[in-house]
Amino acid sequence: MRDLRYLIIAENPGFAPSQRAQLLRELRGILPALNVRVASRHLEILVRGINAEDARRKVEGAVGRVYAVIDVTDEDSLGSGDIGRFVELFNSERFWEAHAEIEPAWRRSGDRALQGLILMSAAFVKLQEGAPDKFVLLAQEALELLEGAPQKIGCIDVLKLREQLAKSLVSRSPFAIACS
Repeated sequence: MRDLRYLIIAENPGFAPSQRAQLLRELRGILPALNVRVASRHLEILVRGINAEDARRKVEGAVGRVYAVIDVTDEDSLGSGDIGRFVELFNSERFWEAHAEIEPAWRRSGDRALQGLILMSAAFVKLQEGAPDKFVLLAQEALELLEGAPQKIGCIDVLKLREQLAKSLVSRSPFAIACS
């Protein structure tokens, strides 16, 4: 039997990515936390081996309001390849889920542009984990993969996306993708 795994999206009461390691240690004192990512308005806490309600209750006691509890036991079933959903998740700084949304489509097709979107999302995950050096490496690789991509990926203007990502390499901050 597989360990149940849940991704808990909770309010961020003011943590910065630089405080991630300490927050993870504190959370591990009260629940089986595998990882934590710090976004500007929310926290993403990955837990395993605990039921969803117990996890919700413990996270609410530790950091505050829980917005969602998502069963991620079977990661392969998380994504449908919907670019609009990818954009929605990305713009909500839910980068790990954004990458999971399109990964199955990339695995089926091997499309370099989809791989570029996945790596771009993974880069921002690294920012949330307080690893700016890894952000730079992944963002640069994403830019290379998106070079020569079609003008549009679903509703995404690739040229504009590449410009935004290049600016993020300097600012080390996320941006919103315009979907047209």
